[in-house]
Amino acid sequence: MSALEQAALMLAGRLADDAVPGPRGPAWSGDRFDLQTGDQLVRGPVDDGLLTGRAGVALALAAAGSLPGADPRLTSLAVTTMRHLTDDRAPVRGADWMSGDLGVARAAWAVAGLTGADDLRASAARTAARCVSALARGVDVPPQADLIDGRAGALMAVLAASLPDSAERDRRAAAELLVRALRTDAERDAWGTRWPMEVHWPPVAGLAHGAAGVALALRAARACGFDDDGLADDAAVWEDGWYDAARGGWPDLRDGTGDGPAVAWCHGALGIGIAAAVRSRLGDDGEVTFRRAARGASALPAVVDGVDGTLCHGRTGVVELHLTAARTWPRDGTHLRAARAAARPLADGTHPDGTTWLHGLRGGRTPDLLTGTAGVVVSLVRCVDPLRVPETTHPGLRVDG
Repeated sequence: MSALEQAALMLAGRLADDAVPGPRGPAWSGDRFDLQTGDQLVRGPVDDGLLTGRAGVALALAAAGSLPGADPRLTSLAVTTMRHLTDDRAPVRGADWMSGDLGVARAAWAVAGLTGADDLRASAARTAARCVSALARGVDVPPQADLIDGRAGALMAVLAASLPDSAERDRRAAAELLVRALRTDAERDAWGTRWPMEVHWPPVAGLAHGAAGVALALRAARACGFDDDGLADDAAVWEDGWYDAARGGWPDLRDGTGDGPAVAWCHGALGIGIAAAVRSRLGDDGEVTFRRAARGASALPAVVDGVDGTLCHGRTGVVELHLTAARTWPRDGTHLRAARAAARPLADGTHPDGTTWLHGLRGGRTPDLLTGTAGVVVSLVRCVDPLRVPETTHPGLRVDG
């Protein structure tokens, strides 16, 4: 067994140990930033989401449970959790893929594939269909444009969702509504196209909240026959205009100063590179942008001790950058080797009594996929086989199945 597999199983075992039985299935707790103070950590139950909560933890458990020699309780716990989350009596969670029903359905479908629990496919399809139907009627439409919890992410997730045949009309109606909303909100001029993100941010670059994420969603819609009016291409032009090799890549534009470089999956080179690699599967030529992003990844420390090891703005983002490229450009295995090399310090920093790498919470700890343990587990397993677990850095593509 490789060191990467051993680390994945060790971390997954800790997730299993931390599960607490509850009336709505297994539950986990983690730290989060208090919304009122913004910087104070508070501890409590995580939500049901793919990136932020129980669905992501279940996916990590199922991924590790598919490895040789895994403890059977990993698979059992994953399936039990997802059955509760996709029960027809489960609460409506909204339309985003980060914490909402579209992400929960995506996780359930993946867990079914990893564990053989075929009943989860049907319940995942019903969960997604319920959400898509609401969007088609204009209910729960996210107010912002971004990929992580906005209209772009909902658009990609709607297009990628595995649905019953009866929901196909709603899929088209929901996608048309979301494409139209993104076209309406676009700010377009000679410099390209961008979108305002949140009330306190100007238009920004990046995958989670920026032009790269919206462009990816619109390019996916175009591949499914929807007219994006050239906005995806124009958004790429706008974002490319911010690239500055002398300054290390793309700037972080959230404060309006453009000081940089920004490296992370959420607001920097890693996410922009991932988006470029995924767009290349849809007929775009993203290799130049990917290579720029890969150079930017070198700004993250190579040594993991005391360094954020997680997906959102840590070392797992580097691993996922190369894993995404390994699927897009398999070639001679160069990208897969790069992913495994980037993951090795995470494995080396995982020990029976703890880890030397940190979670993405400035001192806090969480089990979730975005800033915690589950995301590291998923990426370590994907290093064994990038096709074993679906990519969790974006809402998915129809062509990926």
